[in-house]
Amino acid sequence: LFLNFAVCMKYMKVDKPDTYSQQTLNSLGTEHTSDDLSVTVVDPDGTVRPVNVIVIMNEAFSDFSVLPEVETNRDTMPFIRSLTENTIKGYAYSSVFGGTTANSEYEFLTGNTTAFLPEGTVPFHLYVADGTPNLGAQMKALGYDTVFLHPYLASGWNRRAVYADFGFDTVLFQDDLTDTSLIREYISDQSDYESLIRLYEEKEKGQPLFLFNVTMQNHSGYDKPWHGLERTAELTGVLAGRFPTVDQYLSLIKQSDNAFQYLIDYFSQVEEPTMILLFGDHQPQVATSFYTKMLGGSEDTWDAATAQKRQAVPFVIWANYDIPEAEGVELSLNYLSALLAETANLPQTGYQQFLNELRQTVPVVNAVGFRDTDGTWVRRRSQLSAGAQAALKEYEMLQYNVIFDKTDAIADFFTLPTQEEAG
Repeated sequence: LFLNFAVCMKYMKVDKPDTYSQQTLNSLGTEHTSDDLSVTVVDPDGTVRPVNVIVIMNEAFSDFSVLPEVETNRDTMPFIRSLTENTIKGYAYSSVFGGTTANSEYEFLTGNTTAFLPEGTVPFHLYVADGTPNLGAQMKALGYDTVFLHPYLASGWNRRAVYADFGFDTVLFQDDLTDTSLIREYISDQSDYESLIRLYEEKEKGQPLFLFNVTMQNHSGYDKPWHGLERTAELTGVLAGRFPTVDQYLSLIKQSDNAFQYLIDYFSQVEEPTMILLFGDHQPQVATSFYTKMLGGSEDTWDAATAQKRQAVPFVIWANYDIPEAEGVELSLNYLSALLAETANLPQTGYQQFLNELRQTVPVVNAVGFRDTDGTWVRRRSQLSAGAQAALKEYEMLQYNVIFDKTDAIADFFTLPTQEEAG
């Protein structure tokens, strides 16, 4: 306990950015004003907003086609690739690889990035307190019932305390679920989605629901017995038979694609406007030699662009009503909740408006590096264009303000003001 405390001490204090300025923060707060809470599902102008917003962060869900020269006997996500109508999809770049799932949860829910935090930091252990601004609290303020669902143990990553601090109404773990089925030793995505649907069916009709689901089926390791898992996909060509952990992983992803088709088929028949976001938290820690072969050498030889190939995970936003459609969108996980709010026509915080604007200047920000608007990948901010560097300095100031500045926090910038406050 003492050793763990001593190790954590070095992460407790983060230095204030050199450019930190209350004047700049106030200016940003004025430029990006949070929308107020006056919202209905269908506005008088005909704008439709979802009654149900379901977000699924799928454990280790990734697409190995982003790696060079990976050949398989079948496509492992044919359903997701087939989605085009009322769909936005592409790739998000995670800050973590092979584990530390909680950091992807944190970046998605808060809009903050671990790129500005000490290496090795787990914000769920250090930087979350009661009332920390996040998407769940925002949805609750908009009148949604908020549910967190994770079909595994409550002990992981301090989640029970974190989601209480995040203000979720209901927090459910493995022991709270019934009639579940396993693939290998984890609750399957199919069973997880059946639990999700039961929660939807139990709610009062018309009551807005926000459900954040972190799945478990595809968790490492990938040398486990194949109990309940059909061997449907495998490497072919020169890689055939060389990486059995990859073969098991590919078959798991095919099961995830099947389960997502089941979920979409169900909500396609639902009358209430519903939006579903699926994304992966990180790529899997399969055999290290698989990545060194696919990416042309050991990790210390990779350039910035090559390193990011191991950070890419798919995302898809789908709705059972008309929304703008797009393919090939690329961003980082810290931007994804702002994109979701924008796509759903929900009131946005000033922070989300800032992030949606920043994404046009620096499309990817993660702990591995950055991408400039011209597509250039770099590891250090100093390698970016002057405009991108200036925008990131503003981002770093805002993040420091919301996490660490307890005396001069920007009012109504990271949260939605009530109608009384807005008036």
